[in-house]
Amino acid sequence: MKPRILIISPVTPYPVHHGAGSAIYGYIRALREDFDIDFVGFCPERFQRQAQEGLNWLCRKAYLFSPPPARRLDAFSPTPFLFSNLQSDDMRRAVDHILRHDPPDLVQVEYFGMVSYAENARCSRILRAHVQEWWHYYLNWKRVRGWRAKLQNLFWSLDAIRQNKQMLESFHWVLVTSEEERMRARQLVPSVRAEALPFLLLDCDYFRPAPLPAPNQQMVFVGFLPHTPNEEALDYFIREILPLVRKQEPRASLLVAGEGASNAMLGLMHDNGVEYAGFVEDLRDIYHQSRVYVAPINSGGGIRTKIVEAMAAGIPVVASSFAPLGIGAIPDQHLIQQDRPQEYADSILHLLRDDAAWMSLRDSARQFAEESYGLQKAGPRIRQRYLQFLEHAA
Repeated sequence: MKPRILIISPVTPYPVHHGAGSAIYGYIRALREDFDIDFVGFCPERFQRQAQEGLNWLCRKAYLFSPPPARRLDAFSPTPFLFSNLQSDDMRRAVDHILRHDPPDLVQVEYFGMVSYAENARCSRILRAHVQEWWHYYLNWKRVRGWRAKLQNLFWSLDAIRQNKQMLESFHWVLVTSEEERMRARQLVPSVRAEALPFLLLDCDYFRPAPLPAPNQQMVFVGFLPHTPNEEALDYFIREILPLVRKQEPRASLLVAGEGASNAMLGLMHDNGVEYAGFVEDLRDIYHQSRVYVAPINSGGGIRTKIVEAMAAGIPVVASSFAPLGIGAIPDQHLIQQDRPQEYADSILHLLRDDAAWMSLRDSARQFAEESYGLQKAGPRIRQRYLQFLEHAA
């Protein structure tokens, strides 16, 4: 009989329509060889039937709940503002029932906002979290324009620091994305048992690169557009960088994949000749038909999992210096980082025109994705470490 893990998550890992869900999906695929998995998480109603069918195959049991309302600022609430959109009485009752009547061997909580659901667990608890999220919001405070946005990000940063300290102390293990993040966790709580493990596991056999560069001049942006950092990044790219690219390469095009574009964004894309594909479940054809993946993200927390996916799929990435934080990629070796519009456009143009440079960056990025995040190579290491967690808990 396999040991059992209960995973508590703010997003569903299947179907993969969100970066965080992609990260959890890879872990479930890796762990299910040695563990039985129970999953509890939020899932949009339109995906629930498909998600339930897929998770019933991946997991021993899966319990899905509709996402709570959007965040709400309440100065008198004990719940931090950042987590106010993750509170569900129905989910809490379901988790408590499992913990009382069908207790697992390990509980894994995805992200700080879900920590309170595991308060009644009597087994060892693992937290997978972005400890550097407070740092990302601090950087946002320095970067964003407008006093309201600055105050908002400063508040989020301070709020995240306060909550992170409390939560890091209460878990047996905290899994983070990088050695840098592990050190920041130790700075917040010196006694924390933090460990850097790949946060994302991708099926690199599924994302096979095209043998040759795409013959067209297509760029691609992929992102969940209701997420404000994605919408802001796309708006910035269309207004500031795309015209500079087209000035020298009139044939250059931009394809956007991702659900939830606002009416304002739809209008902006239409007015600038940008093709919008909406939600695309299988992005492989789009990656093969595209020459450059653009990631001009300059705000938000967490890591951009789609950057790693693009690397695995063999499409060179041009990103802001903020976007790859936490991934561990080396600039000019695994991707190109630029922050100024003209330099960003020049890097894109170089990849659109130079097949040799394109192939070199593609090959290096693909190798990095395989070694660091590949389900085939990194997955066995993850399973072995989780079995050790279980042994230490005994």
